Amino acid sequence: MEERNANIIFGKAGGNASRNSYTCKLSIPKSWVDRMGVRPDSREVTLCFDGDVVSVRRPEGSGVKRIPLANKKRIRRFALVWQQMYINYKTIPFYFFEEIEFMGEEMADLGFEMDCGKSLETAFPGLNALNDNAVLERIIEQIDLQTLGNAIYSQWRYWNHWSMSPMGEEDVQWFVTALGRLAELAR
Repeated sequence: MEERNANIIFGKAGGNASRNSYTCKLSIPKSWVDRMGVRPDSREVTLCFDGDVVSVRRPEGSGVKRIPLANKKRIRRFALVWQQMYINYKTIPFYFFEEIEFMGEEMADLGFEMDCGKSLETAFPGLNALNDNAVLERIIEQIDLQTLGNAIYSQWRYWNHWSMSPMGEEDVQWFVTALGRLAELAR
């Protein structure tokens, strides 16, 4: 979960409100709003308050919150840069692999979804391509751009958030292979 500090914006209430009335607003990062799928033509959200926490979510049944894939040139550039980052991971501070504002936010901004590997599992049922490099290499030519990007995003999230152990050489190689193919698909 991402977290940012912000300030509430207070403004004088207009119309028939009393002299001491205020309106309260909060500015939300555009990248978050984009990932929620909120747009000027589809801007309805549901606010929830439990006494301490305010949350914002899309209403039930509001549709898929996917943003369209970025252009292939941008995806290719991303894939080539991050492939080199993983190839040279021993010389790069781990912070770059761990913090969401680097790889995670960019994957979302490119239009990929962190779907816990579901799109890859749906496309290749019974194969464990997220955890087996040999399986990934066997099927990688058959994986489409969106599914592979979703898998990379999901695998990155697993290693930066859920895993209780550091990545091994075979895990790094998984990213090198997947990002290389992503760059090829984005030609």
